[in-house]
Amino acid sequence: MKLTDVTRNQLSDICSTFMFEGMDNETVLSVLQDDRVVCQNYLKGETVFRPEQYSRSLAYILKGSAGISMETGNGENFPMRKIEEGNFFGVAALFNEETKYVTEISAVRDMKIVFFRESLVEECIRNHPDFAMNYVRFLGSRIRFLNRKISLLANTSSESSLMGYLMNAASRFGEEFRIEVSYSQLAKNLNMGRSSLYRALDNLESRNIIRRSGRNITLVNYEALKNS
Repeated sequence: MKLTDVTRNQLSDICSTFMFEGMDNETVLSVLQDDRVVCQNYLKGETVFRPEQYSRSLAYILKGSAGISMETGNGENFPMRKIEEGNFFGVAALFNEETKYVTEISAVRDMKIVFFRESLVEECIRNHPDFAMNYVRFLGSRIRFLNRKISLLANTSSESSLMGYLMNAASRFGEEFRIEVSYSQLAKNLNMGRSSLYRALDNLESRNIIRRSGRNITLVNYEALKNS
């Protein structure tokens, strides 16, 4: 990457990420100036990764934010979570033989992303022990996150499915948000009947965990939702 592609503050932000923790600035700068580091801009709404088209790269969001969605059985995209500025993504694209990426990632706001190509990530793992340990810790945190998701999905009760959706929405939009699809479509996405969805919503509202007005949701007690 040409260092002129980023501002001095952005360069400092990259150097201070946890992925380069323990490495001296000179080494980090030499990595960032490698031709296998690419800086790209995306406009709001543009797709960054999709199952059939992606880069085998570790990606760092330098500016903006991205939304992650997954295709459901009926061919529609189900929103999962939001990735904010200052975070990495793309580990599922690295070091495997899969020909498709697992989700679709698109720009929620105008973005600037720094891509570290797979061969460079492998080189850093082999040559820099601090980078290797930081990468392993990052993978560990992703595994814990996915285990929590699997736990939510394994519990097939309507209320648990709804709570998983609400927690994902809160991670993307905050504790006040508008459901992006109709309640009928949400019920289909969560693989439940519409009446089951309304009962689950009524139950959460009666317990003062959420408040709703139409499709507008306020999480009144996020901790209670998380610990239910």
